[in-house]
Amino acid sequence: MPGGSYERYGLTGNPFRELASESVEDVTIFHVNQSVDTLLRTIFDEVTDRENRAVVAVTGPQGAGKTERLLMAAAHAKEHHLFSVYFDVTTQSPAVLRGLAGAFETSARGAGLMKLLGGPTWLRPLTALSRTKNGAYDPKEAGRRIGAALNATAPSFLLLNDLHNLADSREVELFARTLEELTGVIKPGVLLMFSCYASYLAWLTVNQPGFVSRVNRTLPLVGFSDDEARLLMAKKLLAKRIVEDLEPTYPFDRTAVHALNEGARGNPRRLFELADGVLERAVAIRAYQIDEELVQASLALRDVTPPGTPPAWQGTPAADLSASKEPSESEERAAAAAPTRRSFWGRNR
Repeated sequence: MPGGSYERYGLTGNPFRELASESVEDVTIFHVNQSVDTLLRTIFDEVTDRENRAVVAVTGPQGAGKTERLLMAAAHAKEHHLFSVYFDVTTQSPAVLRGLAGAFETSARGAGLMKLLGGPTWLRPLTALSRTKNGAYDPKEAGRRIGAALNATAPSFLLLNDLHNLADSREVELFARTLEELTGVIKPGVLLMFSCYASYLAWLTVNQPGFVSRVNRTLPLVGFSDDEARLLMAKKLLAKRIVEDLEPTYPFDRTAVHALNEGARGNPRRLFELADGVLERAVAIRAYQIDEELVQASLALRDVTPPGTPPAWQGTPAADLSASKEPSESEERAAAAAPTRRSFWGRNR
């Protein structure tokens, strides 16, 4: 095999270049089950069978797999022909309620529910919401309309990704009250599932206790074990494999996987970032195998993970929402102890 190419390792290319799987199809292929997934499957099945309704919060830092769990929920809905609405809350969302109402219409169209003369009856009240302006709606009425739509299409899933991006929005309190009303309306057969940073959920607990009190399950994501990291890497490598009968993680040996997972502090996305760089270095120096020594040398060149850095899933110190990171621990404590209503980042409203 050529010495300076991926073919040296029986690969067509670098499988770690794409850090995340953002489609329903890809996520089911590359997903690695953790203990939290067993509970999620039970919740999905109970909602699908209309035995229960559920409000679920999935928390964790960037790259821990929050979006992936929502996509797994969307995959379950697709497999069982359920109505589902997936909506990304971004820092660029000018009006979250308006965007969510539009997502309902998009999902209805994708499910073939739109008729020649218009959409289903339950969609009409939401169409009116899609024309509301930021901060110019009644959260109770909005919550009732969304809840009624989910009840009418049950079994149904409403999946809200990265709710923490509402932190600096003028809609943060209005939308939280909308969700509170929604949780009081939904019936068995409906799932509301959202992801956010743990610190944002802590802020909501203080500032919007009515909504948080109705969350049935809070599922914090923890870091990967070495075995889980090994399985994830094997799945990614298999997608680019052109030679059979190789070790699943070749050219990475077990010591290399351990060193990478330790350097990533158990964070799946960070694991891909480090594996990407190490594989590139191995190709450049024409190494036959990647072991712990090569990983450590590569990480030293990147100057990553300063000594004493806490595990990634315990929170990443930062205070810049635009950087998509969590606030510092001191800000989290301040938010949790605040006697008055405050914004997520500590500014009074």
